[in-house]
Amino acid sequence: MSTGSYAINRVLSGSIYKGFPVGRISTIAGESQSGKSLLVANTIIEALKNDAVDVVYIFDSEGGVLVDYFKSNNVDMSKINHIPVISLEQCAVKMLNLYDTLVTARQDWLKDPDNNDNIRALVVLDSIGGLSSDKLITDAVKKDQMVADMGSSAKLRNNLMRGLMMRVPMSNATLLIVNHIYDDPSAGMFGASKIKAMGGGRGLVYSSHVILQCDKLLVKSNNDEFMTGEESDDDSLGFYKGNRLRFFVVKSRIAKPAFQATVFLSFDHGYNKWDGLVEDAIAYGYIQEVRGGVIVPSYSDKKITRKELITNDAVWKSFIDDFDKKSIEKMAYSNSTAKEIDAIEEEI
Repeated sequence: MSTGSYAINRVLSGSIYKGFPVGRISTIAGESQSGKSLLVANTIIEALKNDAVDVVYIFDSEGGVLVDYFKSNNVDMSKINHIPVISLEQCAVKMLNLYDTLVTARQDWLKDPDNNDNIRALVVLDSIGGLSSDKLITDAVKKDQMVADMGSSAKLRNNLMRGLMMRVPMSNATLLIVNHIYDDPSAGMFGASKIKAMGGGRGLVYSSHVILQCDKLLVKSNNDEFMTGEESDDDSLGFYKGNRLRFFVVKSRIAKPAFQATVFLSFDHGYNKWDGLVEDAIAYGYIQEVRGGVIVPSYSDKKITRKELITNDAVWKSFIDDFDKKSIEKMAYSNSTAKEIDAIEEEI
């Protein structure tokens, strides 16, 4: 399922055209304002625009559904079901009941594909970290006190993930879970890790097919002060006004993990689909750096600016299909090239 950003798609699947795996659980974890919910919203928009799903279910524990953003992108709101949840128990009951319905519909359709009952669904939980147990809420409201959790929320989250682990693939209804990350206090003592701690229990880690970590970076302005949300004097960034975001694959069962994409999120235009691919295209030899710009031999022998590079589709179309094949070969778990695989299959 495409995210709307070729660079993010690439680190998720190896291909610039494919993103989150269909019919599996993917977790998007990050700090506040790191682009988690917006990435999910863009994935929803792409899925509906490309007719990849018929219906979307959003389980909302934070009141953060981007309704205006959907409307501004001409999304058919009748296909989006907003389901507010206030506790882990309520969320678990509603999600498991939904997936039982989707599993039944899927199994019936597999028995008789002509019955037209197949439901192509995308399910979102935003966020699992915003949910607490009914007991904590009841104690606070009725007993006028907050008591220690004693691990009950973690157990409930783990039970929810165990319940979803096989229901998601059996229904073929993709599940995207938004979660929070936080700095590990022991990092200063033992050395900082690129992989940050994630709440939600170990069940979330085990059951996720993909875990994508999001970080908000700082953009350097022309007065050498670091800031976010400002324009930069760098030509490749100067026409943007937004945040610089990094997406790092912590876990993946479909492509090699530990790849990352750094993209700019424009407050006016969203993600630029080519941004984040430039450095790899240079490394692969499709783009040559020269003073004051770049040259793309497959497109023209004339120098162009980086701004034109990531805004002119024709430049990328001159080599992007070959780039995509090389990317898949590099990032796939198997080290065999497509030609080697064809040769093996022919021999068999």
